Amino acid sequence: MAMRRFEIAQDSMRPNLTPGDEVVAVDTRDPSYGDVVVFTHPERAGFWMVKRVAKPPSPIRQDQVWVLSDNPDATMADSRTLGPLLKSSMWTVIDRLDSPSFNEACMLLAAEDESLRGIVDEHGLPEFWARKPGFPTLVWLILEQQVSLESGAAMYRRVHDAARSIRPEAILDLGEASLRSLGVTRQKSGYLIELSRAILEGDLDLDRLGRLPEPDARTALTAMRGIGPWTADAYLLSALRHPDVFPVGDRALQVGTGEVLGMTSVPDPEQLDLISQPWKPIRAAAARLIWHDYLARRGRVEPTDPTAEHDISRDGVESFP
Repeated sequence: MAMRRFEIAQDSMRPNLTPGDEVVAVDTRDPSYGDVVVFTHPERAGFWMVKRVAKPPSPIRQDQVWVLSDNPDATMADSRTLGPLLKSSMWTVIDRLDSPSFNEACMLLAAEDESLRGIVDEHGLPEFWARKPGFPTLVWLILEQQVSLESGAAMYRRVHDAARSIRPEAILDLGEASLRSLGVTRQKSGYLIELSRAILEGDLDLDRLGRLPEPDARTALTAMRGIGPWTADAYLLSALRHPDVFPVGDRALQVGTGEVLGMTSVPDPEQLDLISQPWKPIRAAAARLIWHDYLARRGRVEPTDPTAEHDISRDGVESFP
């Protein structure tokens, strides 16, 4: 019962996975259709294979799965020649974090990195939190830009109370002038109006966004005025729960990383990206560990998620610095 790293060695999963890519997988999550899985060749001990769970051409037992290559022309070494395989032999590749896989990711990082292990030893594992995907969370993140979390949350509540809900239609009805009268800056008011229009006109489909690979989702988000790299990273990490997001532009992450590593100066985004490379492909867990330490050093806790009190249900949601 653990998380393990695996390196892609062959071309059978192109274009989604290429030789040299690394994935993490767990043996505690049952694979489902569409999941990428890792398993040992049934006739070659110690020879690991990476495939995707697919629908079988004919019924198979409930304890079995049918696996295929993403690049079927590269090899026939999948269920076309191996037949159905036991579900219990599969390690499921993690493409979204949940509470169990987050804990496993933290323990894997702690086992590999002495600095991160020190966080766990001193403060324990951080609580896994996630924001609800959707419009309210994007509004909150825009309001959080360049202000404290507490200020962003307070502004969100004022906007909600004035609009009576955080929906695109309600924001447009409220209007830019009313947003500014609530204390929202001219710039952010414009961002919220444009975001509302983009969603209503279909230029940004938040449901589809949740199904896209991380790079494509990031591109769609940053195409919107007012959603830069930090806001996109925050949404990808906390709402869509992609495992390898590391917001190098986050000041608390910069300061916290410097503290954890005992650096004499705060790393800049380029340095932070370089520092984070050994933590791939689960850098989101590393970021959460560092934020955990950052807050603990200052005697702080994550503020309550204001969106949970209004438009969306709460599921252990907390915010990060």
